[in-house]
Amino acid sequence: MNMILTLVGLLCSAQGAKAETGKFFWFTDMHVDIWGDVKISSDMICAWTPSDQLLSAVTAMKEQNADPDFILISGDIVHYPPRNSSDLSKQNIMDTISAFTDWIVAEFPSTKLFPALGNHDHHPSNNWPTDLEDSSWLYDHLEDVWSVWLDADALATLGKTGWYSADPAPGLRVITLNTNYLTVYNTYLPWNTTIADEQFAWFAGELERAKNDGVKVYVNGHHPGVGVHIESGVEVGGLFPIYQTKFAMLYQIYEETIVASFWGHDHVDEVRLVRGCTYTGPNPDVDSSGVNSCGGDPVGIAFVGQALTNCQVPAFREWTFDKGTYELVNYDQFWFKQEEEGSGEMTWPLQYRWSEAFGEEMGEGGLSSPDAWKAEIERMQSNSTAFNDFIARRGLIECEAGSKCQAFTLCNYLFGSGHAEFIQCVWDSV
Repeated sequence: MNMILTLVGLLCSAQGAKAETGKFFWFTDMHVDIWGDVKISSDMICAWTPSDQLLSAVTAMKEQNADPDFILISGDIVHYPPRNSSDLSKQNIMDTISAFTDWIVAEFPSTKLFPALGNHDHHPSNNWPTDLEDSSWLYDHLEDVWSVWLDADALATLGKTGWYSADPAPGLRVITLNTNYLTVYNTYLPWNTTIADEQFAWFAGELERAKNDGVKVYVNGHHPGVGVHIESGVEVGGLFPIYQTKFAMLYQIYEETIVASFWGHDHVDEVRLVRGCTYTGPNPDVDSSGVNSCGGDPVGIAFVGQALTNCQVPAFREWTFDKGTYELVNYDQFWFKQEEEGSGEMTWPLQYRWSEAFGEEMGEGGLSSPDAWKAEIERMQSNSTAFNDFIARRGLIECEAGSKCQAFTLCNYLFGSGHAEFIQCVWDSV
């Protein structure tokens, strides 16, 4: 009898551990304009977020959950374009980052935050010199002001390169990339790819270390690791294709370690699949020279976040995760409402909940499942109602079922890392 009771107790204990969940906030592309005014309509534009509007979002997060496990940010703290010829100097960028940090700390004094750097968090914007010394003014500042959030090891790496890894909780590691050294519009990069190669070597080393430590990984960065920009059809601000391939290669190798990846930059709420790669020879090499294609079976998920700034509809997200496995189990997305244009109360009501919007079709565990997302995206290819509902949640973007836009959008989600397969998918769909 005692043995039976013990077994029952162990089973109940295991079930209880499995059911224990945590919460974290995720937002991106704040584009804070500390001189902006919410009462002036010309200040409420895309990539300008007046400080009062940003503070209203932080207050709304605190009202929703005053004690999250941590906060994840995917870059672009600083506004763009400049307000005048003297705006966005190095000093103004540092002042904006300092003010933003102070606001978060004031509302969440005991919460760790893990930020990535966006293309507008530098002077000049977009162009990050491949000589790290040329960015020491920024990295030295970040090492100082973000010491409230990051440990000594993370700060040491951040203070030299802008990338780092840190552990929000036992069993979980956030690896934050500096994707600005991988982008097509960084005019320094074509002349010197050493820094990009060094970052991928570091990334591979961190994934191997996480695997050996037995911890799960959330990858965080600004420019999405896979896919192209939906609105333009050409991701002129994204990663060089070779770096998307390298990302997919590492994701495939460490698919049991990486839970999900989180990105910003594109200002839309999206999910893109990371696909497995095939090779011309038997030994995969992270230099990508032996890659045949990265359009195989899904091996991972890339979540792209709706911007917190005034592009489409500003939004932030609260995730629910399993504290035992760190799998994502649900999320609530909150969006910005202002009672009157240019004035009035600013609120952030619930926009939608994943379990209500997708859960019935995708099932329990579907949020963290690449295969479940593949099935859902394929369902949207033939189900116009499902696709239109999805587009409505993405914001003020016109993209009707049956259009070329639908073909491009869904093929981008299905084959973000398989360039040939993406083109073939679009060709077949139109």
